[in-house]
Amino acid sequence: MLGGFGELGPRFAPRAYADACVADVLLGAPATQATVIGDAALLLTCVGDGAAADRLCDRWLALTEQPATDLLADDAAARGFAQLFAARRTHPAWAAGLSPLDVDAEAATHRTWLDRADSPIEPGSFGTLTAARIAEGLAQRTVAEPNPLRRLAAQAEDAAAEGDTSRAMALLAEWSDRAGPRPRVAQLAGCHHLAPLLADGALAEPLGIHDGWPDDCAGALIAALRLRQRDHHGGAGTADDVSMAELVRCVLAARRAGAAEDEPAPTAEPPATADAIAAAEHRIGYRLPDDYRDFLATTDGLPADVVFPRLLRADELRPSETGVVVISDRTEDGLVTLVPPGSSDGRWRVIEVDLGLGSTAYPSFTALLRGHLALLDGNDAAAGPDGTQR
Repeated sequence: MLGGFGELGPRFAPRAYADACVADVLLGAPATQATVIGDAALLLTCVGDGAAADRLCDRWLALTEQPATDLLADDAAARGFAQLFAARRTHPAWAAGLSPLDVDAEAATHRTWLDRADSPIEPGSFGTLTAARIAEGLAQRTVAEPNPLRRLAAQAEDAAAEGDTSRAMALLAEWSDRAGPRPRVAQLAGCHHLAPLLADGALAEPLGIHDGWPDDCAGALIAALRLRQRDHHGGAGTADDVSMAELVRCVLAARRAGAAEDEPAPTAEPPATADAIAAAEHRIGYRLPDDYRDFLATTDGLPADVVFPRLLRADELRPSETGVVVISDRTEDGLVTLVPPGSSDGRWRVIEVDLGLGSTAYPSFTALLRGHLALLDGNDAAAGPDGTQR
């Protein structure tokens, strides 16, 4: 179970799996962290979201500066990625550091591995003397039998090779039912004829994956990686090169991580259209800040959280009598406003008004979201002593 820091039941559960992976990234050794990210990327690809897997691996490389080979738990994982790349007809940038593999030759190697019999007798159980090792070898061969999960994988590969997709899917469902809370999807991914089905999301339904979960899982792991690296290097806050789309994903993932099981999962809104943003600017009489425009083009508003009001849609934006632009609901706790550029420096300001704690000024909308993410992560180091974002 890798680091074993997360609580897992006997079967795969999407939320429990993501939470356990996040715990391993935050608390595990570097080798465990890399294996968790690599295994998660394989799983994300096998439920049909190779883009989320690539984003996760890209950020892991950028944040840790470790070689891509560290993501490979074993030879089976290397074969799995190679077959999935071939099925997707892509070789993502993060995989440039992996040795190229001949997928046909690796398919034969993988099948030999799937068919290999395993013995329950651990090496060294009979002692170290020559006679004991001979007896141990004989005993191991006598009781050895194929691994049941690898056998199911081999049968599913045979069905896919014969074009019997229905049987292959049924076998994948049986494999998923028996694979446990951390399924070793490399067993399946290394199969040449199964790989295209997996890249199209064949494991999503058997594992109970809902729409949006791969992005949520990748976002939560990226946020955990960033937090782990910040702690390791003594830094603070979110990296400056994070895109608005990724920052929104991190905020939503952090909200989900802290939500109760029975609470609906917060999701991003559909993006605002360019016409809606232009109409809002016409009403206000100013061009909105670039990062706030990026936000609206990523998600047209944001649901409320216990520590944050709902951010408005573009069609709800109006100028106020004082000239500021209110960009959130007015709640009993306060609101969020954009203050138009002053004559001194021509820059917008973002003011978060808290009726109990006072107002906090941010130099940009991005800084506001970073501050919100830091609060969700329990990190107050991103703010200066006066509450102003650095």
